Amino acid sequence: MIAVGFHRYTLENFNGHTLDGVKECEVAEFDAASEVRALVEGQFLSMRAHAEGFGMPCPPKRIIATDSASMGAALRAAHGWLCNRKGKFVAISSMYTGRLEKTSLNCKLSASAGDQQLVSKYTLLMKKRVEIENRLVQKLGRT
Repeated sequence: MIAVGFHRYTLENFNGHTLDGVKECEVAEFDAASEVRALVEGQFLSMRAHAEGFGMPCPPKRIIATDSASMGAALRAAHGWLCNRKGKFVAISSMYTGRLEKTSLNCKLSASAGDQQLVSKYTLLMKKRVEIENRLVQKLGRT
């Protein structure tokens, strides 16, 4: 584990085909949309790197995803907040009836899995992320 802190990087000269000539640049912050994307992508790249490190095949043959307890908890919290605001019990369905397409309950994949160009690109990004992480561990030490 790296010492607590924020470590943000951008890559210059990354063409998606090779890491040759790629230079990482540490930055103070990202815009809000890039921050969220970097957080999510960074977590997935980290999980993949660590999974490969203990022998999990990549890409995996299948991923089993189950329902999310955190989503259920978030819905219950939102429902409780709504009931409190209205001062009475409100049916939970009132939170999404007629608005389902505008909520995260209507999520759909934006791309199907298995695009080899994306697999190759993210493989390179994972390798660069591991390289940066190892350099940070050497520089800052482990906590």
